[in-house]
Amino acid sequence: MAEPVLPPETPEPEDSGELRLGNTARGSAANDVVLALTRAARSFLLYDAQNSAIRHFLDALQDAVERYSSEHGDLALSVRPFELLVGAEVVYLDRDRERSLAFRLYRDGVRKITVRAQAPWPEVLKLLEVLSIRFVGVRQAEDDMVVLLWKAGFQSIDVEAVEGFVPDEEVGVEDGEFAGGGAGPHRAAGVVDAPVDFDLPAPVLTRRALVEHRPLPELWREALVAEDAASHLPENCLRLTERLLQHVHDPTNPLTFGEILPLLREIRDFVLTEGQLHWVLELARRLTSLDAGEAAARERDQLLLSFVDQRALARLVHGVPPDLHEAPADLVGLLDLIPGDHFAAFVGVLESESGGSSRRVIRSLIERCVPTEGEAVVAQVPRASPEVACELLRALRYVSLPRAVEAVKLAIGRGEIDFEFAALRVLGVAEVTHLVGVLLGSYVGSDHHEVRARALELIGKRRVRDAFPAVLEHVKREALHGLGPVDAERFGVALAGADPAQALVVFREWIKPRGFFTTLVPQMLCWVAVSGLAETQAEGVEDLIRYAGDRGSADLQRHCTASMVKHRRLIRGAAR
Repeated sequence: MAEPVLPPETPEPEDSGELRLGNTARGSAANDVVLALTRAARSFLLYDAQNSAIRHFLDALQDAVERYSSEHGDLALSVRPFELLVGAEVVYLDRDRERSLAFRLYRDGVRKITVRAQAPWPEVLKLLEVLSIRFVGVRQAEDDMVVLLWKAGFQSIDVEAVEGFVPDEEVGVEDGEFAGGGAGPHRAAGVVDAPVDFDLPAPVLTRRALVEHRPLPELWREALVAEDAASHLPENCLRLTERLLQHVHDPTNPLTFGEILPLLREIRDFVLTEGQLHWVLELARRLTSLDAGEAAARERDQLLLSFVDQRALARLVHGVPPDLHEAPADLVGLLDLIPGDHFAAFVGVLESESGGSSRRVIRSLIERCVPTEGEAVVAQVPRASPEVACELLRALRYVSLPRAVEAVKLAIGRGEIDFEFAALRVLGVAEVTHLVGVLLGSYVGSDHHEVRARALELIGKRRVRDAFPAVLEHVKREALHGLGPVDAERFGVALAGADPAQALVVFREWIKPRGFFTTLVPQMLCWVAVSGLAETQAEGVEDLIRYAGDRGSADLQRHCTASMVKHRRLIRGAAR
């Protein structure tokens, strides 16, 4: 193996991780990438995530990666205890154990990282995320670097790693920091010392057994390397699962399902990562094919349910592309494959997720539940959080309007403005029935001005006659407590639209009260009546408007004039 090529007579500053290395154009470009990567990883420890400095470091990293890819192709970094190499050229050097990226990678077993030329920027960001986690410290309980890199599910970044031994450079590090509580400070957890003569005596080899070196064709070598690439790990896990399940069936070499269950759980956790939905479905299909007795079936079914519980669903929906507005076919297939009531898990994910794309996916799954579990969805609306209740109501509205109206009825006491608007969206498209009228009338008394205005608008436009009594009651009450001109006009239009004939009787009583009641009618009720009369085509409307103007204030007179003009335009439009 070629010795590392160090730059001649390069002084090592106090921060040796910032050394400018590289004797060739490729080495210098690789050095730019690695330095940009380490600076960006450390920046998350120094700055808040929203700080503009973070964006600066990310831009520098993206520029360095794109420049290297366009000029030199794949970036293959070999990992030594304190150096990173491209070929035989050192492109990173830092002997400070607390800061060195190379030391952290080597300590955790990483021996090579290859970033392919076509690696998308989100994967580079995922690599940066893993490195940032490990820069926090080595005494934390998080997974080591190898596990984090494998869990990332890279498609265009390959990782080569070993496990079991710790480099000699770690002698003297305090117990437990690297050794995992082993027999000494420089021994990795689970390592057993072998006797010095364990491989002696050497076997006597005949001529036929002599080793002969033959060059390996490049295509064969590439195929062997590809088999061990990180992108093939899910496929290898699936192949391993098939072999294990075959042994459960094999009477000559039997394994119980309980014996392979821990490994299956580990494989499940691996594939339940971002971008691995297809492999989750394939793994579940293999497990459902198992037929090895009642006890094994119970254990198998419990394992399958963990594929679609709240934790698993949350991880799966994170991997769905943000521009997708419904659940992908693989996720639907997985839920159809695994029997059970999944609705509770859907609600749990909605409660914990704030991202719009994740909510859209879960809502599309809830819509699939409505035909068979509609009662459960309706019953959940009153007791769910405001955000989840709105999502449930939206799902019901798209699939079953009658059930959506029922849910509004059950949750009529909720006072959140977002939910009340969601309820009005349901009532605004549902068939006009007595129940819809009563519910719309109840929202006229909402604590939120915008909700009241929208409810009155719907009542007038949809001619909801059953809401007329509620509107009349509310307007009389409001007239005694400072009803404004704008709201008065809304009430008048709503009354005239809900029941024109009954409204005309009420408006005439307010404009021309009889006897003793002349002095008891608030002037704002005249304003309401004039506003409603402008929307009415009955005879005698203009006489009533003129009568109200002659006996009202200057503001009411101006309002009567505007209403007269509006009414005449209405009549002319109807005549055409």
